[in-house]
Amino acid sequence: MSQSAQPLPPVPSSPIASAFQGRDTIRWVRGVLWRGKFLILAVLLLLLVPTILYLQQVTPLYTATAEVLIESSENNDTLLDRNNPYRQRLNEAAVMTESEVLTSTPLALRVIEKLGLDNDPEYNARLRKPSAFAGFMADALSLQWLPEEWRPAPSAPTVELSQDAQERMAQARIIQRFLSRVDVRASRRSYVITVAVSSENREKAARIANMLVEFYILDRLEVGFQETRRVTGWLSERLEGLRRDVAVAEAAVEQYRIANNLRRSSDRSGTINEQQLSEINSRLVLARSDLAQKQARLDQVRSLIRQRGSVETSIDVLQSQLIQRLREQEVALIREMSDATKTFGDRHPRLIALRADLNELRAKIASEVEKIGTSIANEVEVAAAGVRTLERELSLLRRTSDTAGEAEIRLRELERDAATSRELYQSFLARFKRDAEQDRIQRANARVLSPAEIPSAPSSPRSRLITFAVVLLGLGAGVALVFLLDHLDNAVRSTNEAEDITGLPVFAAVPAARRRGGPAELQVLKRPRSGLADAFRTLRTALTLSGTPDDKVIMVTSSVPEEGKSFVALSLARQYKRADGRVLLIDGDLHRPRLHKAINVDGARGMMQLLNGSATLEELIVHDTVGEIDFLPAGRLGSEKRKADEPVMELTAEALDRVMEMLRARYDRIILDTPPVLAVADTRVLAGVADRVLYLVRWNATPRQAVRTGVRLLRDARAQLAGIVLSRVDTRRHARYGYGDYGQYYGRYGGYYAD
Repeated sequence: MSQSAQPLPPVPSSPIASAFQGRDTIRWVRGVLWRGKFLILAVLLLLLVPTILYLQQVTPLYTATAEVLIESSENNDTLLDRNNPYRQRLNEAAVMTESEVLTSTPLALRVIEKLGLDNDPEYNARLRKPSAFAGFMADALSLQWLPEEWRPAPSAPTVELSQDAQERMAQARIIQRFLSRVDVRASRRSYVITVAVSSENREKAARIANMLVEFYILDRLEVGFQETRRVTGWLSERLEGLRRDVAVAEAAVEQYRIANNLRRSSDRSGTINEQQLSEINSRLVLARSDLAQKQARLDQVRSLIRQRGSVETSIDVLQSQLIQRLREQEVALIREMSDATKTFGDRHPRLIALRADLNELRAKIASEVEKIGTSIANEVEVAAAGVRTLERELSLLRRTSDTAGEAEIRLRELERDAATSRELYQSFLARFKRDAEQDRIQRANARVLSPAEIPSAPSSPRSRLITFAVVLLGLGAGVALVFLLDHLDNAVRSTNEAEDITGLPVFAAVPAARRRGGPAELQVLKRPRSGLADAFRTLRTALTLSGTPDDKVIMVTSSVPEEGKSFVALSLARQYKRADGRVLLIDGDLHRPRLHKAINVDGARGMMQLLNGSATLEELIVHDTVGEIDFLPAGRLGSEKRKADEPVMELTAEALDRVMEMLRARYDRIILDTPPVLAVADTRVLAGVADRVLYLVRWNATPRQAVRTGVRLLRDARAQLAGIVLSRVDTRRHARYGYGDYGQYYGRYGGYYAD
């Protein structure tokens, strides 16, 4: 047996290879689109035809546009001065508010009443004639066409509305219809509002837009008048109350000043007391600070005494010049005693005298330290006495000036109240006079920047844009649907797909036989120059070039039935007969044999009898007179009609090896037709005795998963897979749809065939 074909080495990646891959992708996309062109066209027409019918039926609308400029309002806050920089200014929010006013219900109602739109069928639905489609839907929804027993039970009766309520509801529907045709947009970063009104009549659209803008400006003017009059009346009433408040406040100030014998605020009263209080306060602060410092020094000394520390470490002791000189003398005596101790000894009179001097000196230092402590205590007593004296003087002055101070505080409070009332009164009075004068000159603070003109063309529906959008949508939906169906299509349709799925080369693509040319087996013989016959010559050449001379047994199988195995096996055997010597065709399908019918011979005895030894090879071989090959039928055990419970012969490797060894010795080429791999297990047993295995895949029919599973089963059985044969290919569709393999060029080399 020959070794399976070795895979080709990987091609290194390069810009040229990437370019070819890109071209293959483009070719694949073009092929998919070409195959689904009718589906794309159907989707496009499915969307385009209703759109065109709708555009033909819909009534065109004309849009007239007017522009309004909003200016800074003079009546934002009447109580504030117009020159005040903190008053409310015009901003984007205010412009948006004005745009909402343009679509308010009262303003719309005024326009409707002015132009009589409540009697216009365009806005009053009760005056419109129902269309045929609306009548049909009304009849369909009323369910009057259903039998009475099928109709739903009547609902509870509704409460009848009054005549006034019905009129208000009808008016609300008219206003809603009117506002649905009005579009108000505020331009960003500007104070311009655009008012667009749509109508079935172009003149009516312009008239409504201009009337709406006119009523808006008039409404702003009326609101300004009403606001000014209301504020002026309120100011007049408020001024009377403020005038009375000012008179009462000023009278209270004068009465209090007279009762307490106080001078006016411009006179200087109580100056000496205030100066004395200020001076004593300053002296008291300094005395208290000095007392605190001296008390801190005394506390430090006492703390050192309580803790049995050295009082000599106090700041006052350290800063004393006398103590510093005594310390210097002490240090000198200690140094002298140290030298005398080294020279004389502890009991020497000189050393005894030095010790007496040192003790006397230290007694003087202690006496000076004690004097310093006593001095600090005396200083604290003196400072405390001074503080107490200043506090007594301050208390006396405060008692003296309390009476006059309280009266002055109350007087200043009354004067402030009177001044506040006077300023408020003057402000209201000035504002009242100014508003009374400006009441005669009111501005709307808005003007028409651009009046509405009669539109020259309809604005809705935008037929060209809608048609273009529907065409794009239809093409996009069609293309998406085509690619979706192509992705969901699980059939193998090209040699490239077959190679990608199986990893095996494709030896040939066998075209489908003509329907009117007779049996397919005879078409190969009668038309040797046809594309069908050339496909088998290509298959034979591929098998010869890819194998070795020792490869005699070639097995033909597939995934599922009806893929053309018997036809391919018979035609391939006849092609080998023209080049090789003796060729044997074996029908290995013991379950559903068919080759004997194609050759038109009796298939009662054959492979089964040869395997079980009930007949010899010479007794079973049948000669095909048409193709001049030997044929070994499958044979059968029972009658012509097989039953479900009929026993099936089990194939064994020993029997097959024995039979195939005998056949190899007699024939140059053996073609073995087997059942589908996924149908029965015999195929994997037969694959063990074959030198080469041809795997058939029916074009545009065999599922990809079935092919993968079949090839995997044969590889698990260690079958020598040679390649793939794409069978029953519709060459015209294959070439027209462009699947990306060599089959797309059938139209170019079709002149070589005599079909």
